[in-house]
Amino acid sequence: MKIIFWSLQWALFILMSSVVVPIAIASSYGLHDIATIEFVQRTLFVLGLAGILQAVFGHHMPIQEGPAGLWWGVFSLYAGLGIVLYGSHMETLRVLQYAFLLSGIIFILLSTFGLVEKLAKLFTPTIVGIYLILLVAQLSSSFFHGMFGLTGEHQTVQPDILLLSILIVILSYCFMKIPRIGHYSVLFSIIFGWLLFSIFGLAKPVTEVSNYFKLPEIFAFGTPRIDPNMIIMVIFITLLLLANLLATVRVVQQVLERQHVTVDTNRLKQTGMISGVNQLLGGLFSAIGAVPVSGSAGFIETTSITSKKPFILGSLMIIVISLFPPFTAFVASLPEAVGYAAIFPVFASIISLAFRQFETVENKPILFRVISISLFAGIGSMFIPSEAYAEMPPVLVSILSNGLVFGSVIAIILEVLLTRIDRRKEKRFHYQSH
Repeated sequence: MKIIFWSLQWALFILMSSVVVPIAIASSYGLHDIATIEFVQRTLFVLGLAGILQAVFGHHMPIQEGPAGLWWGVFSLYAGLGIVLYGSHMETLRVLQYAFLLSGIIFILLSTFGLVEKLAKLFTPTIVGIYLILLVAQLSSSFFHGMFGLTGEHQTVQPDILLLSILIVILSYCFMKIPRIGHYSVLFSIIFGWLLFSIFGLAKPVTEVSNYFKLPEIFAFGTPRIDPNMIIMVIFITLLLLANLLATVRVVQQVLERQHVTVDTNRLKQTGMISGVNQLLGGLFSAIGAVPVSGSAGFIETTSITSKKPFILGSLMIIVISLFPPFTAFVASLPEAVGYAAIFPVFASIISLAFRQFETVENKPILFRVISISLFAGIGSMFIPSEAYAEMPPVLVSILSNGLVFGSVIAIILEVLLTRIDRRKEKRFHYQSH
């Protein structure tokens, strides 16, 4: 019984952090209600399958696969740009299918030639800690927009939604403190929150669907459209996705080790290969490319659920849900505020994980300098509206428009440079003293 509840909690956590992205993308591309539900279905199918493949054949850890924020940025960029370049939203989606397939091939090649292990050396505790803080900073906007009731329909704060969201957050922290219920805090928070929203008439209506069972369609937007101009951007995005992968794997490994779980740390090549397969699945099923979600570390830290079995069963539940349109329509009707409020403690705990990373760093002067500059730059870039990049090359836009990526890249460059300068100073000092 315990395994079932743990699995259900994993499934709900995956849903909460995954459903919003495909719905937002479908809206920006003008997909109608049924097409949106089908897009959500295919995305959930790919995410569930991707998580199982990584847990069984890749990194062997319970790490959720979610829609990559970088790909979300690309979808958003080409929602307007694609009409000019390709003539319509549907043609743009065909090009993006090609981009996923190309990214998958690049991922597999990078893993085959051992580049994953080389890049892993750059992800020191300083970089991982900065990455986690930037991740939370970037997600905080979506969290608070949802919890304040700021959706497409409402541009002003909804007091009733805000008050109920605060109540759900408080309940979630209370559930965490109860000995036998603490492991299920996310599950109970979602159930209680959804009930509260239903009682106050704030729950969303469920979209009616005609099919009761539907397999995910291959190339739902048509055959992929090859665009050579996308190659450079896709290579760069793949490298950034690889950086995200390495940071997530590193932090989850450390959380599991603190929970006294034995972790195989020599599976980066296999992890990269499976990530390539997952990008291929995103293109094949006209969904969104999957990437390991760092929030999994916060989930494990909060719930103490470290076993792979509940995660695999939870991912299987996601696959089953994706095959039945009525189920998908039902879970897609979950109010965003409930989902964000229920997993608020999980993502808040990620900041404490970042501070633990910083505690292990010996050279504090370099640490503080890298933190201050990279966080200032990364968080600052998050406030620049996407329209401001309209006349810039897509490759640059993919870096500058994403504060998480921009800040992390600056952090890596700074740490490498400052560490080398510091070592040269030490060598010079030793040479002069002798």
